[in-house]
Amino acid sequence: MDIAKLSQVESLCQALYQGSNAQLRLEAQQQLLTLQSSADFIPQCQFILDNSKQSYAQLVASSSLESLITQFWNNFTVEQKVEIRNYILNYLATHATNMEDFVIGSVTKLVCRITKLGWFDSPEHRQIIEAITRFLEATIDHYLIGLRILGSLVDEMNTQTVGRTVTMHRKTAVSFRDQTLLEAFQIAITSLKSLQSGVFSGLTSKQEEKMGHAALYLANLCLSFDFIGTNPEESSEDVGTVQVPSSWRPLIQDISTMQLFFDYYARTNPPRSSIALQALVQLSSVRRSLFASEKERVVFLQALMTGIQLIVQKKIGLDHEENYHEFCRLLGRLKASYQLSELVKINGFVEWLELACDFTMKSLQNWQYSMNSVHYLLALWGRMVAALPYLRAEASDSQRQAQTLRQCVLRVTESYIKTMLDSVDIVVTSDGGIDDPLEDEGSLKEQMDRLPVIAHMQYETVAAYLLNLFEQALTLYDQALALAITPQVNQHMTIVEGKFTWLTYMVATIIGTQTSPDPKKPGEDLIWDSRLCRCVFQLIQVIDFRLTRTSGSSKCDGKLEIAVLNFFKSFKKSFMIDGLSSVPLSLGAVVPGGVTPHPLLSFALSYSGEKETNTEVGTIYDAMGIGDMSTVMNSVVNKLCNNIKFWHRNDSILQETLEVFVDLISNYSSSKTLLSLETVNFIIHNHTGNHFPFLGYDNDNKYRISFYSALSRLVFSSSEDLNNAFDLFISPNIEIINQLNQMSDLRQPTIRTALIGALRDLRGITVSTYNKRTYNLLFDSLYPHAFVLFNRIAEVWYDDPNVMTALLKFLQEFVLNKAQRITFEQSSANGILLFRETSNILCTYGSRILQIPVIKDVYIEKYKGIRLLLNTLTNCLSGNYVNFGVFALYDDKALQNALDVSLQMCLQIPFSDVMTYIKLSRAYFSILEILFRNHLDVLCGLDSNVFLQLLKTNQDGLQSSDQSIC
Repeated sequence: MDIAKLSQVESLCQALYQGSNAQLRLEAQQQLLTLQSSADFIPQCQFILDNSKQSYAQLVASSSLESLITQFWNNFTVEQKVEIRNYILNYLATHATNMEDFVIGSVTKLVCRITKLGWFDSPEHRQIIEAITRFLEATIDHYLIGLRILGSLVDEMNTQTVGRTVTMHRKTAVSFRDQTLLEAFQIAITSLKSLQSGVFSGLTSKQEEKMGHAALYLANLCLSFDFIGTNPEESSEDVGTVQVPSSWRPLIQDISTMQLFFDYYARTNPPRSSIALQALVQLSSVRRSLFASEKERVVFLQALMTGIQLIVQKKIGLDHEENYHEFCRLLGRLKASYQLSELVKINGFVEWLELACDFTMKSLQNWQYSMNSVHYLLALWGRMVAALPYLRAEASDSQRQAQTLRQCVLRVTESYIKTMLDSVDIVVTSDGGIDDPLEDEGSLKEQMDRLPVIAHMQYETVAAYLLNLFEQALTLYDQALALAITPQVNQHMTIVEGKFTWLTYMVATIIGTQTSPDPKKPGEDLIWDSRLCRCVFQLIQVIDFRLTRTSGSSKCDGKLEIAVLNFFKSFKKSFMIDGLSSVPLSLGAVVPGGVTPHPLLSFALSYSGEKETNTEVGTIYDAMGIGDMSTVMNSVVNKLCNNIKFWHRNDSILQETLEVFVDLISNYSSSKTLLSLETVNFIIHNHTGNHFPFLGYDNDNKYRISFYSALSRLVFSSSEDLNNAFDLFISPNIEIINQLNQMSDLRQPTIRTALIGALRDLRGITVSTYNKRTYNLLFDSLYPHAFVLFNRIAEVWYDDPNVMTALLKFLQEFVLNKAQRITFEQSSANGILLFRETSNILCTYGSRILQIPVIKDVYIEKYKGIRLLLNTLTNCLSGNYVNFGVFALYDDKALQNALDVSLQMCLQIPFSDVMTYIKLSRAYFSILEILFRNHLDVLCGLDSNVFLQLLKTNQDGLQSSDQSIC
């Protein structure tokens, strides 16, 4: 490379990183990527680093060097590897002071990648600390570079490199842990102490800030290291025990180390203060056996709780969101790492408990800023509650501590419930100005996972509190429904529905915490469960009455519908079990199009309104007083049916509804009960677009697969007259197949949509054929007329990815011999016929797809179809239901044609693309495995170069890091 070419590279870098034209940026990126294509470009990258003053060019050169060295590491000798590393270190030493931060980060990562790859090649690589020490002994700027190299090194050693096996990664990481990691942590601690004591003279405020950040970052990386290969998720609150080696004991056990992080937290701002708290989270989680004795552990815990107490008392740094979140994590980790019996021994535990309670309640009151952190606080109280039964009663002051804990937990629980309900008013009146906590699914799930433990501590009080709030909301909702619709009434109803949503989620999570279904809980708990569940079912009838009365035009908030479906899941898990018989229904089936009774009528007739506790009630159904399991299930199915009918345009509600439906059917007793319901029978015999719009063939809805899978499973569960029942059930699907087959021109937009829908329906039915009997019923219904249509689809729509995906996914499932369901009689040729028809369809598609030019996305337009084709053929060839010798005996080309098409696919796809797309690579190597195992005669007849190419791809596949391939 010369100066002219360097100028050209710099222009391309400028266009890539600062250009505004997307096309020019893409072209520049493609040209610059050639620097990563061969090891011959390494000298050119070095030339760019040595001669270019442009930051973007330096970044491209260093990142290209990293890629090249990783790819072609085995091409270098040991001496060359050390030479390259020393070159980069010298480059950092001489140029880093004039480089941008992002360039320094890229170059330090390059040094660390070389060190990691060459860790066992030469002692020089394992002596990296000595090289970094020279940076630490030079100027302040070099000291900063040394800390950054160390931080990047720890991070690199803790991260698996693509292309290297897990075994090699762990071997390198363990060696680094034993030889170098402690030194890195000591350097970080020494740097922090030197900064604190003012050892560094002449530091500017910016240098001090950078050094503090780099040292804290390094210390946190060292503490977060994967010491024993468990791959912990640092961002999770379930970090687990930090398994620091015993050699770290003096440093960790020294209270001054912990105090150092508390001091840095107190006197700095984010991000330094939040990183200090992250380090404290790790320190609080160190393994128990690290401490020499219980006395040292108690001293360590005392210092930790004292530091936490001081932060809460003085509100140090808690006005910063980053600090607040990490502090909540620290509180959540405290009880996870220490037993309650240890915490109560700490001086001032009761005062600490009250402070933590006040902090939690204030956090809840300021929920707008703390929703992502609330679950950590709930986890703290939940773990304390779980440990309370194991607290020794004879210990001094234990009664007072236990009583204080109970009071604090009750205050926190009621405060949480009240705060979440009050948040609805603020969110609705803000008109989008404040994020709705109900829309944050991750945070909501975390909170609901934590709530039941603390709610059950004083369940009667909490349940009564929830019941009172629920009844008040029902009264307000009933009054609002009677009013004329105005903007104010609409807003009021939105607020009430939001409160219903929170209450329904809370009831669902509280009743759904049993580890196994049990409708016979202890009397007191069951009575309160029944009252809460009764309120939810009452709410369901109200919103369902409103929905059906207006034919779907007046819907409640979609989030409330999701909450109701979540309640169904919890109720089913806890109370719908096998062995409960069906009795005549009392609520009446709400058949689509039928008349719905008044929503409160059945409850008013069956509910006396008395609140006395009856501990002799046998099941939840007796306690609710609204009917047995069959009655309740009818209410559930009515709701699901109306959701399918009226919420078909809302994907999330439709998906959740079908999940509940599938969950009900998955239980044998439930499926038998469902078949006795009039509503279910209506669905089975009327699953058409006239009754359920999302099943119409004028819309493209992927959820119909789940619907038909569930519905067909329900039909197959009927042992009485299954043949006639299935024929009646599938007749609408066969009818649409026949209608489409009669069309002379399939290349029409409306027919395209109908084809996709029909194929998805058949795929859903096929998924549920788990045995020989059900599969044969489906096969007899489809063969041969349906396969004529399938072949026509492959001829006409081969260039449409959506249509072909629907067809090939159906075929892939239809020819899959799961649970040995494809078993025909010995005298039957159905297995051969099935393969022949499948081969014709695959050959029709395969002979055309390779000729299609790619317009935008090569995977969507070509490789996805090829992947499905290969998977379908693999399922056929490995299904053990076809005697392939018959094809050669009768000179039938179906097998040979299918194998030829699959080989063409495998040979024409660039191997780099195969390895880039994971799903494609799995299909690719699966078909190769079948060919080499069962059809070696076909491969031996290939040209030598082609055969060697297939062997080479197999070798490359064996070296893949994807275990599903190798």
